[in-house]
Amino acid sequence: MRLLLLAVIAAMWSQQPESGRVGRESPVRGLFNWIHSTGDAERSFAFYRDVFGIELSRSPFAGSASANAQPEPIRPASQAGSDQLVWDLTNTHGSRFRNVFMRVTNTPFGLELSEFFDIPRGARQANAWDPGASKLIFTVRDLDVLVRRLKETRAPVVTTGGIALNTPNGRAILVRDPDGYLVEVRQASSAAVTAAKAAGDVIETAIWISVAQRERALAFYEGLLGFQIRDTRTSDVSELRVNGAVEGTLTQTVTTIPGTPVTVVLAEFARPSKATPPAVSFAWKIQDIGAPQFQLEVAGLDALIERTTRAGYRFLSVGAKPIQRPFGRFVFAIDPDGVLVEFVEPSARNDVH
Repeated sequence: MRLLLLAVIAAMWSQQPESGRVGRESPVRGLFNWIHSTGDAERSFAFYRDVFGIELSRSPFAGSASANAQPEPIRPASQAGSDQLVWDLTNTHGSRFRNVFMRVTNTPFGLELSEFFDIPRGARQANAWDPGASKLIFTVRDLDVLVRRLKETRAPVVTTGGIALNTPNGRAILVRDPDGYLVEVRQASSAAVTAAKAAGDVIETAIWISVAQRERALAFYEGLLGFQIRDTRTSDVSELRVNGAVEGTLTQTVTTIPGTPVTVVLAEFARPSKATPPAVSFAWKIQDIGAPQFQLEVAGLDALIERTTRAGYRFLSVGAKPIQRPFGRFVFAIDPDGVLVEFVEPSARNDVH
């Protein structure tokens, strides 16, 4: 099945005229931000700041600034914005919204929180095995220090037994942030600690997405977007328990975003039919609390939209039409498991890095 799906997408690429296609080269050039929606921006940011030392940052689209430029503060909820272009981009007409831009040590992309007002929003907390669930994985300098901080914040522990467990990737524990969003914390190896380029608690940040079918997810991420597969393996029981499961199998495909060293794990759980709670797929709306969102830098946006449409994938943006800003064009697609994937084509005249 996977070979068939990838062959179909490759054929679509080959049928594009030379003037409008990227060919077999990935259209993805990097990752600006990994975003998830929150129900309370101040509360959520305080958690990441107090536990992980994460700081406020500038928007990647704010343009160049002096070395001592201040990060963007959190806009008060009473001043949340309203914008027709953003409504079209996110299909949230009539809403107000605000964003929080954050910087993590030893991480080549930004984190972002988005919060929407005046529009209905879901609040179901994800289990790790729900298709469309996501989590951030922070590999840290000293796990014991971070666990003490997590206890101080009373972060709910998801890991079976309530304590960090030894796994093939080091000791790890899965918790929830104040919105219920999943956050895994892993102990870095001594070699990784030594190699870290900057001080700080976080040594590396990775992204995890739970999928219903890895082959279907790979047709999107590898076949359409050119993510590079590094490894696929079946996890042992300790990794199931870290994720709060005690039965079944977990298969993980580790990928890398083109143009970056960023790791994205596509994880497929196979659990007994009577396992509780059962897996429930997400149909994310961007305003839903916990809604996961890539913000990918791409080239050849029009051709990518055409290929995405022809491959049968859906768009969140109204009419699948990109919005235009001075710093570039933006459009939201939807992956096979409901994760929102924003394609951003920067304007040539703007430096957004």
